[in-house]
Amino acid sequence: MKFSEEVQHYFQINYVNPARKRGQRSIEVRAGELHRRLGWSRRVPLVCAALSSKKLQRNVGVRLTEKDGPPSGQSPTVVFHYEILDAVGGGQNSAKATTDLMDIYGIGAEVFEKLGGGEQYLRREREELQFPTEGLHRSGDNA
Repeated sequence: MKFSEEVQHYFQINYVNPARKRGQRSIEVRAGELHRRLGWSRRVPLVCAALSSKKLQRNVGVRLTEKDGPPSGQSPTVVFHYEILDAVGGGQNSAKATTDLMDIYGIGAEVFEKLGGGEQYLRREREELQFPTEGLHRSGDNA
């Protein structure tokens, strides 16, 4: 298991799930506390990066609302504030107001598959493309 996955797993099991069961709408975690509980040493920047990641937020069902601490954001004193969303992955009732690019990844795959694939579709479109030639002359042509 990667270090970031360890952080995510520990954060979900020991912070988010209990808070969700209690009906809490928000949660906060200090990077140094989580680092200490994991039993690590000199890996605070890794913990901070994992707690800031969109992947963690999406997988655990939280949204980072605020980050308090030094400008570097890489300190045991950094406190991360999260909104707990209604469902893991930010379901329909979550506070997610925008669509991430990855949410629409592959949206046209079925259409292009029916057309013989993306490359085949583009090749066919290029072959059928016609330009108006009236009044246009190539350089060097004296028409």
